[in-house]
Amino acid sequence: MQNRRQTRKEKITDSPKGRKVREKFAEEKKLPPIVAKTEKQKHYLSMLNDPNIQMIICLGLHGVGKSFLSATVAADMYLANKITKIIVARPYVQTGKSSGLKPGTGLEKLYPYVRNVLDPIRKRLGGPAFDIALADGQKGSIEVQELESIRGRSFDERSFLLLEESQQSTPEEMLAVITRVSDECKIIISGDLNQRDGKGESGLKWVLDFVKRHKIKGVGIVNFDSPEDIVRGGLVKDIAIGLMKEGQLRNNK
Repeated sequence: MQNRRQTRKEKITDSPKGRKVREKFAEEKKLPPIVAKTEKQKHYLSMLNDPNIQMIICLGLHGVGKSFLSATVAADMYLANKITKIIVARPYVQTGKSSGLKPGTGLEKLYPYVRNVLDPIRKRLGGPAFDIALADGQKGSIEVQELESIRGRSFDERSFLLLEESQQSTPEEMLAVITRVSDECKIIISGDLNQRDGKGESGLKWVLDFVKRHKIKGVGIVNFDSPEDIVRGGLVKDIAIGLMKEGQLRNNK
C-alpha cells in the first residue's frame, strides 16, 4: 500500500516542518506584544502565561477583555508551538433560548456566538493560517464545540480550552468537563453571573465556590467586577454604571 500523501493542513499543524512554518510565520509577522490596560488585566495575563496555573476562573462585566486576552494568549501559544490545539466551547444557549434547532453544522450555528473569541485568534494567526487551523471546526487545530458535546471527553493534548459564557452551564456539565482535563491542557472558564438565563444554579458559580471551599491548587481567579475594569468605550462603561445604580448588576461572587 502506498503511503498516503500528507495534506497541506497536516503539514501546517502536525509535522516538525509545520511547526517551523508556524514559528517562522510568527517571527515574520512581528506580532505586537499583548499589553494590559488595567491592573486586573495584568494579573489575568500573568495567570494565562503561568504554567503552574492549570485552571483560571475569570468573572466579570461586559467589555473588560475576558475573551480577548485569553484568545490572544492562546493564539500566541499556538504560534510558538507551546500548544497544539485551541478548543473554544460554550453552552448551546443564547438569550434564554436553545440554538439546537437552527440549521447548519455545529460551526455554522455557533460561529456568531464565538466570534469575539475567534476574531482575535484570526488576527494573530492571519487569515490563511487561521482558516487551515479551523478547518470544519471539528477536526482542525482550532475546534468550536458546544459544551453539551464535550461532556466526558478527555483533553490530553497540549491545549487551551476556552469555556465561554459558562454562567449558562449547569453544575453537572461543569463537573463533566473539569474532571477530564489532563496536565497538558489549560482551561479558562469565563462568564458573567449577571447574564445567567437558565434556571437553577450556574456551573460557573458552582465551580467558583467549589475551588474556594476546597482550596484547590493550581487554580487562579480574577474578578472584573467594577465599571472601572471596562476597557471598551465610554458608552459601555456608562451603561454598566447605570445598571449598577439601578441594582441590575451585582458582584460576581
